[in-house]
Amino acid sequence: MIDQKGMLFRAKGREVRPQRVEYALTFMGPSYEGMTAVFFPFPVSENDYGRVIMFVNDDEKPGVIRFDADLPPGGRPDPFHAAFTNGGPFALCKGSAPAGTSPPPRPEAAVATQGIPAEWNNLAGLVGKYPGEYSKDNIDIFDRGAVAAALKTLLGPKMAVFQTNLSAVSPLQRAGRYFYLSGNAPHQGGVEQAYLMIDPTRREVQVGLWERGKLTVYSPASGARLPVAPDIKKMLDNSPPETAVPLPGTPWEIVPVPGRAPIAYVSAAASPNIESLSLYCEGGKPFMAMLLNKPATASTTTLTWNFSGRLVNIPIQRANADGTQWIGGVSGTELIPLLMQQRGTVMLRINGSLEGEASLDDSAAVLRNTLRGCTRL
Repeated sequence: MIDQKGMLFRAKGREVRPQRVEYALTFMGPSYEGMTAVFFPFPVSENDYGRVIMFVNDDEKPGVIRFDADLPPGGRPDPFHAAFTNGGPFALCKGSAPAGTSPPPRPEAAVATQGIPAEWNNLAGLVGKYPGEYSKDNIDIFDRGAVAAALKTLLGPKMAVFQTNLSAVSPLQRAGRYFYLSGNAPHQGGVEQAYLMIDPTRREVQVGLWERGKLTVYSPASGARLPVAPDIKKMLDNSPPETAVPLPGTPWEIVPVPGRAPIAYVSAAASPNIESLSLYCEGGKPFMAMLLNKPATASTTTLTWNFSGRLVNIPIQRANADGTQWIGGVSGTELIPLLMQQRGTVMLRINGSLEGEASLDDSAAVLRNTLRGCTRL
């Protein structure tokens, strides 16, 4: 049951109403605009979303619900969870809203109003106020004032993108002598987002602008980057870096390796941590390698490939001292068949956290030429 009180699950003589569920907003991809909503209804902790994935309005059909198990290889489901993951798809109960009910309309954009221009000498009094299209008491940081003029000079034609990527924005905040704010386009956090740092003493601004999951930093005219506030540093740590490949990614490639068979290689797109993924043959078996753009401290982890809701979990282990290279076997999994069959892109996750996507362009042809010595294709 889903109602104003939340979600209620009944099975096997038990009744469970979770106190918290996780709404996987970008599970279907950051550009997805359909009606399917994805939830983790039984989260274990802040970092563990549980073993069940729930698709509401599955396959774009109003009222249809499907459950998938998100288990590690060899994992056994909880009997209560299995009542849902082994059943369905579930349909609306008799007397509920008609199956053809349309989703509610999206809210209209706010009407632009002029606020207080952001000047070099009035920023302290604007801390806590929001920029943009809210009310005359907030900050006009895009059209009028010295800060807006500096932004237009710095960004040029990217000013419109910057404004869009601050549609959902924080209030102006302060760290020492610097002022800052950050935000994202609606439902596009991690992909279409931005931050702004302001140094009123030197009358300089710095912008970090993510487009399709790739960061570009627009530094002050002096060339020296401003130090970022702790909140912005946290945002940078959790977002795709300047070296990221933008969505939708690049096609799979055949990479020659001296003295051995070539490998299949693809770059991760819009990923905070993954640089690339490779598949190769070793000792007559297929393996997967993951290269990270920053060190990781764990000794083992799980990489999940999400093919439009069909999940393949690959346990991997650290392969070098600083934790940037990871390796795991893929024998007995659906990874290679799905890479051969699916089209478009595949979503990536590390231990449940979203890690961008990988293109599936040319994956079948590349795998045929690199893995034929260790698997049936």
